[in-house]
Amino acid sequence: MRLKQIALQGYKTFASKTTFSFEEGITAIVGPNGSGKSNIADALRWVLGEQSYSTLRGKRSTDMIFAGGLNRPRAGMAQAILTLDNSDNWLPIDYTEVEIGRRVYRSGENEYILNGQKVRLRDLQELLATSGLAERTYTIIGQGLIDQALSLRAEERRALFEEAAGISHYKARRAQTLRRLEETHHNLERIHDILSEINPRLNSLRRQANRARNYEQVLADLRHLLRIWYGFQWEKARRGLRQQRQVAHDAEAVWQESRRRLLDQQTHIDQLRRQVLQLQRQLNEKQAARERIREQGEQIRRRVAVLGERKNLLERQLAEAAPELPRLQQQQAEAQAALTEALAGLETAQASLAEQEQALLTFAAGYAGQQQEIDHWTQQVQQLNSQFRAAQNRLAQAEGQLSQLQERQREASPGRDHTDELAQLNQQITRLSAAADNAQARVDDLRRQRQELRRDQEQHNRQLKALRQSQGDNSRQLNQMNKEVAALEARRDLLDQMRHKEMPARPGTALIGRLAGLVTIPAMYRAAIEAALGARLGALVLGDEAALWQMVQARPGQQALVALVQNSIPTPPPLPPPPAGAIDWAANVVTAAADLQPLVRWLFGPILLVDQPRTAYQLAQTLPAGGIAAAHDGFLVHAGGLVEYNPENPQRSILAREEAWRQAQQALDSHKAAQAQAQAEADAQQQAVREQQTALDRLSQEESRLGRLEQEASQRLANAQRDLDRTRQQQGFIERQQSARAGEQARLAARVEETQTTLAQHQEQVAHLEAAAGHAQARLAALPVAEMAQQQQNWQQKIDTARTIVSGREAVVESRRATLNQIEGQLNRQRARLQDLQRQYAQLNLSQEQGEAQRLQASLEQLDQEQIPIQQRLSDQLDALARAEDETTGLQKRTHDQETHYTQAKIALSQQENHLDGLAERIRADLGLVALRYDEDQLGQTPLPIAEVVDQLPEVNELPDDIEDSIQRFRGQLHRMGAINPEAPAEYEETLERSEFLTRQVDDLQKTEAQLRTVIADLDQLTSQAFAQTVEQVNGIFDDMFSRLFGGGSARLVLTDPDDLTISGVDIIAQLPRRRQQGLGLLSGGERSLTAAALIFALLKVNPPPFCVLDEVDAMLDEANVTRFRDVLLELRERSQVIVITHNRGTVQAAQTVYGISMGSDSASQVISIKPEEYVNEHNR
Repeated sequence: MRLKQIALQGYKTFASKTTFSFEEGITAIVGPNGSGKSNIADALRWVLGEQSYSTLRGKRSTDMIFAGGLNRPRAGMAQAILTLDNSDNWLPIDYTEVEIGRRVYRSGENEYILNGQKVRLRDLQELLATSGLAERTYTIIGQGLIDQALSLRAEERRALFEEAAGISHYKARRAQTLRRLEETHHNLERIHDILSEINPRLNSLRRQANRARNYEQVLADLRHLLRIWYGFQWEKARRGLRQQRQVAHDAEAVWQESRRRLLDQQTHIDQLRRQVLQLQRQLNEKQAARERIREQGEQIRRRVAVLGERKNLLERQLAEAAPELPRLQQQQAEAQAALTEALAGLETAQASLAEQEQALLTFAAGYAGQQQEIDHWTQQVQQLNSQFRAAQNRLAQAEGQLSQLQERQREASPGRDHTDELAQLNQQITRLSAAADNAQARVDDLRRQRQELRRDQEQHNRQLKALRQSQGDNSRQLNQMNKEVAALEARRDLLDQMRHKEMPARPGTALIGRLAGLVTIPAMYRAAIEAALGARLGALVLGDEAALWQMVQARPGQQALVALVQNSIPTPPPLPPPPAGAIDWAANVVTAAADLQPLVRWLFGPILLVDQPRTAYQLAQTLPAGGIAAAHDGFLVHAGGLVEYNPENPQRSILAREEAWRQAQQALDSHKAAQAQAQAEADAQQQAVREQQTALDRLSQEESRLGRLEQEASQRLANAQRDLDRTRQQQGFIERQQSARAGEQARLAARVEETQTTLAQHQEQVAHLEAAAGHAQARLAALPVAEMAQQQQNWQQKIDTARTIVSGREAVVESRRATLNQIEGQLNRQRARLQDLQRQYAQLNLSQEQGEAQRLQASLEQLDQEQIPIQQRLSDQLDALARAEDETTGLQKRTHDQETHYTQAKIALSQQENHLDGLAERIRADLGLVALRYDEDQLGQTPLPIAEVVDQLPEVNELPDDIEDSIQRFRGQLHRMGAINPEAPAEYEETLERSEFLTRQVDDLQKTEAQLRTVIADLDQLTSQAFAQTVEQVNGIFDDMFSRLFGGGSARLVLTDPDDLTISGVDIIAQLPRRRQQGLGLLSGGERSLTAAALIFALLKVNPPPFCVLDEVDAMLDEANVTRFRDVLLELRERSQVIVITHNRGTVQAAQTVYGISMGSDSASQVISIKPEEYVNEHNR
C-alpha cells in the first residue's frame, strides 16, 4: 500500500483546495516557520481519525477551519481527503484505490467519508485497525514529539513494541473477550439469584393451584344455583319497576299540567310587568319632554324680556341720536364756509407774495457790489426774519388748535342733568334685586325639594328592582328548597321503611322500637359492639309478652324474628370495675333512655372493650361464662378462649342504617326550618314590594306638584330678572354716557390749558424775535448803503411781510380744515351709530320669540293632558299585577306540592331502578357476563350474543325449597376456603417452565465462561510470544542503529518484568562512545534526538508501515549527525514511503520530491513543488 495524495481545502492555513502528490521514496516539505508545514502532518493524523485536538495543536473542532485573513474571509468548512493505493490489498476492502476523507463544519459537525460515501467513525477505525494505521504511535512523529519515545515510562513505552509486533488487534480482541466474560459471569450470578427466588415458590404455587381447582368446582355449583335464584329475583324486580313507572308517569302528568298553568300565570305576570315598565317609560319620557319644553320656554321668555329691553333702549338711543345729526350738519356748513373764506385770503396773499418776489428779482438783477458787513447784517436780518416767521407760524397754529379745542369743549358740555333719573333707577334696581332674590330662593328651594324627591324615587326604584330581583332569587331558592325537602323526605321515608320493614306491628301493639335506634354507641366502639352482638342489634324491643306473640303471629313463616320484652328482662347485677388493660364495659359507654338502662346493662354488660387482640385474648380467660372481650377492629374472644374475627361483618349495616336515618332526619329538619324561613322572607319581600310601589307612586305625585310650583316660581323669577336686567342696562347706559362726557371734558380742558401755555410761549418768542429783527434792521439801516440797497431792503421787507401773511393764512387754512375734518368725523360717526341702531332695531325678532313662547306653553299643557291617561293605565296595571302575583303564590304552592309528589314518585322509581341495577350488578358480580331480559321501555346493557361467553339467565317464577340453604352452604364452603389465587395453576406452570429454562441456561453459561477463559489464555500466550520476539528483533537493530548514528557506543532494551510478558515494560540502556553507561536523563538534546531516532528507525525496520511522517525530527542535529540521519532515511525508503518536514539542507538532499510552503499576505499557505533530479537534468541540458 502507498500514499498517493492528500487534498486539503479550508484546513487550517490551506484556505484554497491544495493537493499534495507523493511518489515512492522520500518527499521533503520545507518552508519558513509559521508557513503551515506541520499542518500537513496534522491533516494526516486528523483524516485517520485522531480525536485528541491537543495532538492536532488545537482546542476545538473549529480550530481546524481556516480562520480568515487580510482581504480573505474565514472558511465555513474544513476538508481533507487521503488517497491510498490498495493494489496489494493491504486494507481489507475490494478497491485498488481507497479515498478516506473527513469534514468539519463551524457548527461542530464532523463527517467521515470512505470512497465518496459517508461512514461512521467506528467503521473507519475498524477498517484501519486491521492494517495497523488506526493506533500507530510511530507512523506520524509530530513536531517536538521525537523525544517522547525516551520520556515515556517503561510500561507506556510497551505500546510502541506492541504496535511493531502487530498485536494491537489481539489486545482489542482480548479486551472484548474480557467484557464478554464479565457479562457472562454477571448473567450467571443473576440466574442463580432468580433460581434461588423461584425454587422456594414452586411448592407454594403447587398447593395454591390445587386449592384454586377445588375452589373453581365449588364456585361452578354455586353459580348454577345462583342463576336460578337470580332468575326469580330479576323477574320480581321487573314487575315492581313496571308498577312504579306507571305511578311516576301519572304523577308527572298531574305536575306538568299544574306547571303549565303556573308558567302561563308567570307569562301573564311578565307581560303585566312589561306593560308596567312600558307605561313607566312612557310617563318618564313625557315628563322628560315636558321638562325640556319648560326649559326651552324659560329660555325663550328670558330672550323676549331681553329683546324688549333692547328695543326700548334702541328707541331711546335713536331718539337721542336723531337731533344731533342736523346740528353737526350745520357746524359742517359753517366750517366749510370759514375754510373757503380762509382759502380765498390765502390765494390773495400768495399772489401778492409772488408779485413782490418778482419785483425783487428784477431789482436784484441791477444790484451789485455789496460790502461784507452789509451782507452780514443782511444775512442776520434774514435769519431773524425767518425765525420770526417760523414763530408766527407756530403761534398761528397754536391759536387755531386752541380755537378747535374750545369748540370741542363747547360740544362736549353736558346737555342735561341725569342725577334724578339715576337715583330712581338705583331704587328700582334695589327693589327688583330683592324680588329676584326671593324668586330665586323659591326656585332653588323647589328644585332642591324636587331633586331630593328624585333621589328618593331613584332609591325607591333601585330598592324595588333589588326587591323584585331578590324576590325572584328567593322564589327560585324556595323552589330548590322544596325539591331538596321532597328528596330528603323521600330518603328519610325510604330509610324509615328499611328500618321498619321487619316491624309490621298491628295497631295497639306495644312496640317500643328497634334496639339499634334506641341506644347511642360511640363511633370508636361500634365495630367491637357490632361484632359482639351481631343480629341482636336489630332486635325489636316490646313492652309486654302479649306484643311478642302478636308479632310472632303476624310474621310470615319463613321470616326471621329477633325480639326483646322489656318487662321480662331480669335486673342485672352491678358491673365490677374493668380489669387492668381493658377500656371499659360496653354498658358504661352505651347511652339510652332511663327506662332502658336495665336492658342496656343486661345486654351490653358481658362485653369488655379492649385495644388490642392479644389483650382481648388474655383478658377473656378471666371473664365469667358468657363474657366477651372485643377489640376495636371486631376481634372477639369468648370466655374460655373461643375466637371470632370477621372483618366484613354484615351486621354492621344495622347501625349504619340507623346513623343514616338520623342524619337524614337532621338534614330534613334543617331544610324544613330553612324552607319556612325562606317562605317568610318571600312573604315579607312581597309586602315590601307593594309598600315600595305605593311609596314610589306617592313620590311621583309629589314630584309633579313641585314641578308645577317650580314652573310658576321660575316664571316669576324670569320676569323679575328681565325687569332687573332692563333697568341695569338703562342705568349702565346713562352712567357710561356721563362717564364718557366727563372724561372727554377733562381731557379737553387739560389740552386747552396746555395749548394756552404753549401759545403764551410762542407770543413771547415772537416778540423777542421781532425786537431782535428790529435791532438788526436798525444796524443795517445805519450803514452807509446806496439807494439801491435801501430799495432792495424795502423790497425784501415787503416780501418778508407778504410771506408772513401767507404763513399766517396757511395756518388759518389748516386750522379751518382740521375743524372741518373733525366735524365731518363726528358727523360720520353719528350717521354710522344711527344706522347701527336702526339695523339693530330692525333685527329684533320679538314677535317671533313671543309666538314661540306661546307655542311651547301650549305643548306643556298638551303633555300634561297626555300624562293623565298614562298614569291611570299605570295604576290599573299595577293593581292587576298585584292580584296576579297573589294568585301566583297559591298556584306555586299547589305546583310545589304536586312536584313534591312527582319527585317522591321519581325517587321511588329511581330506587326501584337502582334496585334493579344493583341486582344486575350483583348478578354480574356473581355470575359474570349474563344476558338479562329488559322491558321495551327499559335501557339495559346487553352483552354480545356469544354463546360461549355470555350466559342466559333463566326465567323463574317459583324457587325450589332448599335453594337458599344450598347457596348458603356453598358460600360457607367458599368462605372457609378463604382467599385463593385464581392465576395459581397458570403461574405454577409458567414458573416451573421458567425454572427448567434457567437451569439449562446455567449449564450453557458455564460452558461459555470456560471457553472464554481458554480464548483469553490463548491470546495471552500469542501476544506474549509476539511481544518477546519483537523486543528481541528491535533490540538487535536498535543497537546497530545507535552505533551508526553516534559513530560508536552501544544501546540495548531490557524487559522490566520478564516473568510476566503480558504486563512487562521496556527500558532503554545506552552508552555513548567513549563514555560510561548513564541514564537517559543526562543526555543532551541532540543526543536524545539521535537515541529516539535510533529507536524509531529500529521499530520501522522490524515492522515497516506503508508510509511514515517525520516532522522536524532532525531539528536538534548538527551537520555530521544530519548526514548519518540522511543515510538511515535512504535505507528506510526502500521499504516505506517517507515524508520529511525539515529545515536542514542535508535532509532535503535525500528527497525525490520537494514541496515549498510559504505564507501569503492573506494568511493562507501557498505551495510550490519541484523534483530535484528532473530540475538538474533539465538544467544540464
